[in-house]
Amino acid sequence: MNKVAEEFAIRKALRGALVAVAGALMILPAYLNLEIFNRLHFELVVSLSISIMLFAVGTLLLIVVLGRDVFEPRA
Repeated sequence: MNKVAEEFAIRKALRGALVAVAGALMILPAYLNLEIFNRLHFELVVSLSISIMLFAVGTLLLIVVLGRDVFEPRA
């Protein structure tokens, strides 16, 4: 393989990994919210704010990784 193909493959693999991380950050807060509230005995507001922050980070990471072209309406 030439250098351009290797760089493209690395970019594609990294992009796939980041999409998986973003998805996990959007799904895991629901489970983490329950665990933080029950096991660590945080207040409900603190637990929910941690979950919302993780969801927001996951959403922003997904938008950054996929690019704005995916989310723009097609003409």
